[in-house]
Parts: sequence; structure tokens; C-alpha cells
Amino acid sequence: MQNEQTKSFKELLQEELEDRIEEIESPDYEYVPRLTKGDYIGMVVTAAICVVIIIVGIV
Repeated sequence: MQNEQTKSFKELLQEELEDRIEEIESPDYEYVPRLTKGDYIGMVVTAAICVVIIIVGIV
């Protein structure tokens, strides 16, 4: 069997994908909570602030 240093990127990627799939399919896996209305409002406010800062920086 090849050691970690001589494995190709494709082989390492395949191993990592298999590990992650196994983790997600396990019954103990905790899913991330869905985004709420407050999350979306926070994203819009943050984006608006960034746009204002960019505009003020240009002027």
C-alpha cells in the first residue's frame, strides 16, 4: 500500500470524500440549523453597509 507522501491528489481526494460521506450518513450527524429571517436581514444590512463604505471611499 502506498504511503501518504506518494499518493496522488486524486487518491487523497477520494479518501477524504469517502470519510465525509460516511460521517454525513451516520445517525449521529448533527445538521446545521437553517438560516432564519434574522440571518437574511443581517446579510442584507452588512452588504448595504459595505456598499455605502465603498461609495464613500470613492467620493
